[in-house]
Amino acid sequence: MIPTVLAPEVVAEKFTYRNGRTEVIFTVPYPTEGPVCDKDDSGRRVLLFMYAHFVFCWTEGAAFVHVSHGTLGGSRMTLWPDVKIAGKWSGAVLAEFGQRWTREQRARFGT
Repeated sequence: MIPTVLAPEVVAEKFTYRNGRTEVIFTVPYPTEGPVCDKDDSGRRVLLFMYAHFVFCWTEGAAFVHVSHGTLGGSRMTLWPDVKIAGKWSGAVLAEFGQRWTREQRARFGT
């Protein structure tokens, strides 16, 4: 028998179906990058954060974030240019917002 080795971030969870049958499933966290501070093409400071390949870009002083699909270092496709955000402009606020927004967005589609 070959032993199974899981990466440290993989979590085993017991899943119970409606009929009562249970089985173990393994969950892996969504990929994450950032938050990082950068400058846009106009020289304004922006915070960037990627969670589950949703990239959030928050310009300093703005009340909205730009949401795209991709990675921080790669290409991106714009999804929503003006998602409302509240709070002090900081990487922690953007990361919390991005994770919550992603969970809510994915829940709308049952994923």
